[in-house]
Amino acid sequence: MPDKKAMNKIFSLVIALLFAGNTFAQNSESVAIDTADASNVLLKNGNIKCDSAVVHLKQNDTKGANRFYSEAIKEYKKALKINPNSYDANYRMGIVLTKTKDYKGAILSFDKALSIDGEKSDGFRERGLAQFGMKNDSMAMKDFNKAIDKNYDDYEAYFQRAMLKLKSKKTQAALEDFTHAIESKPDYKDAYMKRGQIYFNNIKDYVLALNDFNKMIEMDPENMEAYFYRGKTNFQGAAFKNADKDLSRYIDMEPNNVDALITRGACRINLANYSGAVRDFDDAIKIEPKNVIALMNRGTAKGAMKNYTGALEDLDLAIKLKFDYSSAYVNRALVKYASHDKKGACKDLEKADALNNEKASNLLDQYCGERK
Repeated sequence: MPDKKAMNKIFSLVIALLFAGNTFAQNSESVAIDTADASNVLLKNGNIKCDSAVVHLKQNDTKGANRFYSEAIKEYKKALKINPNSYDANYRMGIVLTKTKDYKGAILSFDKALSIDGEKSDGFRERGLAQFGMKNDSMAMKDFNKAIDKNYDDYEAYFQRAMLKLKSKKTQAALEDFTHAIESKPDYKDAYMKRGQIYFNNIKDYVLALNDFNKMIEMDPENMEAYFYRGKTNFQGAAFKNADKDLSRYIDMEPNNVDALITRGACRINLANYSGAVRDFDDAIKIEPKNVIALMNRGTAKGAMKNYTGALEDLDLAIKLKFDYSSAYVNRALVKYASHDKKGACKDLEKADALNNEKASNLLDQYCGERK
């Protein structure tokens, strides 16, 4: 049997082994810090904050959006502290800084991201947006060009370059870029809307404009702006019933849009719904009392309803506000002729003719006899 001294040595050895075992067990359970993983978690949190900000913007809650953007910036700063050479962290920081209109800070972030990886088209595209925000249009154009050079299918770069070209009034070039964007992303709603607006406003190709607005509404049936433009396009194409339907849907949501009210009123004149037209022009004039187009058209509608006194009041005021408004002279002439004031009618037609109104010359021959 071991003596006491030997027993003490064995006891000490066992204690040492147990201690060592506990130490080993503690070390085996500890988790090593993975800096890349930690950075990614922070990036994800920041992205969620940015998504929340977008939700608030859709609800017109700018204060709420700014709060979430501020929180996102904090997350990205933490990620960059862990991994300053992360392309994604620098890139994401740049995006949120652009959202908060800190364009200088955004450009610095994108510069850093592109120094890490200069082959990413999105870095050039987003830096271009920040340059655009700084009104550095030439630098923005260079970045959008580089983004497209890096990725021929970067539909967002085409879209942003098109917007920059529109600003420079390079309509045809912008149209081509919007088309490239749609070819790269066939469901790109914003590109359809902008291209449709160019066809409508600049090129006056109402068939192509209608195609784009139809596509827009097919993809986004709740987009009121698309109904507004499709309504105006249908009006230009003399599809008055369709125009009335689209504009009515828009006006239900945006009752104070004077342009929409006037256009629907004009549709209703063409549909012989004169009382409905007068109501639309009444609403437009309540908002803009000196809108000469609304006054002229209301006078025309009242004239069609044989309310000659009311018609002349509106047309007189329209001409008073805009003395060279040739269409108002023509319409006033027709009202005067209908109310048996042939002399006054011919005088108005002569004024309209002097203003080169195309209808006035024929009407002079028709109602006022041969002229010298």
